[in-house]
Amino acid sequence: MLETPLYGKFQGERRLVFLPPAIYLTLVRLCIGGGLLMFLYGTFFDVEFLYPQWWQMIGLLVAAAGGVAAFALQSVTFDFREKTYSRRQGPGMFPKWTRGRLEELDAVVLIAEPNSRLMAGGVTYHLMLHWKGVKEPPMVLQQDTRVLPGGMPLNYGAAQLLTIGGRYAKSLGVSFYDNSHFPSSNPAMPFRRP
Repeated sequence: MLETPLYGKFQGERRLVFLPPAIYLTLVRLCIGGGLLMFLYGTFFDVEFLYPQWWQMIGLLVAAAGGVAAFALQSVTFDFREKTYSRRQGPGMFPKWTRGRLEELDAVVLIAEPNSRLMAGGVTYHLMLHWKGVKEPPMVLQQDTRVLPGGMPLNYGAAQLLTIGGRYAKSLGVSFYDNSHFPSSNPAMPFRRP
């Protein structure tokens, strides 16, 4: 999957946010900053190690990679006091920001995607958020990949996301559905937006 995984975090009783891991955000910032510093080093300093053009070219490439990664990030924030959400939807050079009311949300659904191509007996569980009337495309809130022992049902390793998904759905005031007992396709659609 080409999508950066998100992880949910309650911020007190006021907010629920789904963001990429902090280490990923730090790496994106380091790529942008480090790439620009490499470019400046090759441009303004007397470089004896390698050529100045090497520092400039590699610096721009590293900074560009960090920039593309920053533009491709997704996130969603739910504010319980204001009863609103704010969604940042990538990928693309210009991410789409949408805002709305919590009443527009429909359900949180747990699905299971068998991915035996990656590992024998592998299953990726996805917590999906759906909007009423297809106002927004479904969003993967959180995911977890497990290896199941042979002969076990598909939802054997879903307990952790089942618990978390129920908690998220309750806090958002929407229904929660467990569809992890039958196979689903990959819900992420890279580089495609409505």
